[in-house]
Amino acid sequence: MEPLSLVGKNIKVKPFWHVFHRVVLFMLIIYAVKANAYEPDSLLRQNITISIRTTTLFKALNQIGDKAGCFFIYDSRDVESNRRVKSIEWSGKPLNDLLNQVIGDTLIKYRVIGKHILLYRPKLSDTLKAQLQDQNIKYVQLSGRILDKETAQPVAFATVGIPGLALGTISNLDGVFTLRVPKQNTDSSIAISHIGYIPRRVPAALLTAKTFEIFLEPSFIPVQEIFIRNIDARNTVREAVNKRSQNYFQQDIYITAFYREGVMRNKRILSYSEAFTRIFKSSYSFDSRYDQVKLIRFRKMEQANRRDTLDVKLQAGVKATLDIDIMKNLPDFLDPGFMQYYDYTRNDIVVYDNKSAYAIGFKQKPEITDPLFTGILYIDTESLTLLAAEFEINPDMVQKTASQLVVKRGRGIRVQPQMIKYLVKYQPQDGKWYVNHVRGEISLKVQTRFWPFANTFDLFFEYVALQVDTLEVKRFSKRETLKTTEVFSNTQAEYDPNFWNDLNYIEPEENISKALPQLKKFTFTVNE
Repeated sequence: MEPLSLVGKNIKVKPFWHVFHRVVLFMLIIYAVKANAYEPDSLLRQNITISIRTTTLFKALNQIGDKAGCFFIYDSRDVESNRRVKSIEWSGKPLNDLLNQVIGDTLIKYRVIGKHILLYRPKLSDTLKAQLQDQNIKYVQLSGRILDKETAQPVAFATVGIPGLALGTISNLDGVFTLRVPKQNTDSSIAISHIGYIPRRVPAALLTAKTFEIFLEPSFIPVQEIFIRNIDARNTVREAVNKRSQNYFQQDIYITAFYREGVMRNKRILSYSEAFTRIFKSSYSFDSRYDQVKLIRFRKMEQANRRDTLDVKLQAGVKATLDIDIMKNLPDFLDPGFMQYYDYTRNDIVVYDNKSAYAIGFKQKPEITDPLFTGILYIDTESLTLLAAEFEINPDMVQKTASQLVVKRGRGIRVQPQMIKYLVKYQPQDGKWYVNHVRGEISLKVQTRFWPFANTFDLFFEYVALQVDTLEVKRFSKRETLKTTEVFSNTQAEYDPNFWNDLNYIEPEENISKALPQLKKFTFTVNE
């Protein structure tokens, strides 16, 4: 394929599809913490003084939590967080009594672990006790929904995990996550983190009964620090690239990963696929051509009784997502030989899991008329490690990518790309970093000849690393490795509702979950 050329310039630009020729996006960061020893009664008995004006219960609980130095966790189906609360003047009286008055529901009980207060109905404790006493249960499922403390909006792609167990996952677009942990580790704490938020640690035992809501507090860097750190954005990016050998794995590793992809037409799901894989990840001294994928098990679900002839498929796969590891396969905005075609600016300093990071924006120069990228790079202010990146094809020029994006189309079909976005996140292990979350999103408008209405197709794919192994790592035999064209075949098998067993995965979004029962299921298992 010929590289893109710049109008009016006799130079070659690295084409975006050279590295991102399939599809892709984001992150997983995990920490282990023990729940702080804390006397439950003392927290609820403490006397506080607070003035609450008429507001919602959601905001009232936030004010109380800030004043009392505690965190509330609850299911909004039990605690009506949007209910209006009248003004209260509370002076030197117990927190327990204040909660009774503010919540106004005698059926709601309190359970305290550390500085976390769980608001629940009694039946939930029975559910928890049943899980913990069942001798046949080896794993307990933790569930939660992560929300912004100020706006109550979902926090997508937050990292959730217990590092000591090498277990982790991410929240989906709805902010929902599930995490399966060994039963004997329910006394652990889970770590939750996201760019721009203060990390949270929540006792695992609080999350074993229902999908409770967990609130992350936005974090801000002091203005003085932002002004003091006046950096050259372009040189900072160059230095981050030059430090790859110091900051990223220079040895081969194994990664256990979950992968999923989906296609939607006019907001209705057409197909949805999931896979559990074992990846041989070569040293960051090499590009992704040296990486290998072993398929463990997968399943595919697609719309039944489709009558249309137009079919849009996502040619991605786990192996293809590895190509989006931008510190292995340098795209043009990171490649020193092509950075001259971009403008770089330091937009902000943000919090990234208790680290400060430069948010460096980049976009193609005005004189460049071929479609390149625009986005944000998050670079650690101390080590200059590239921690994450959000980028997309220039929205003003994305329609020019149709000929490279579409592999095959029939006569009379016109395809117009509307959006191509990517997200990549990295995570540390033993002081070295590796790619642990990738997500890609593509939106297409497809017009068929003789048909007055266009169809909108939304395609996405996502990869998350669940566990890393560094001992006795060697390449897979050729017969074990996966070809990208073989990821999701139509091999049919009996559908198993407990397909993933004790494996961790990304929870499907609500709109997908509702559609899955109407789809035909195909499952396939290999290399168990």
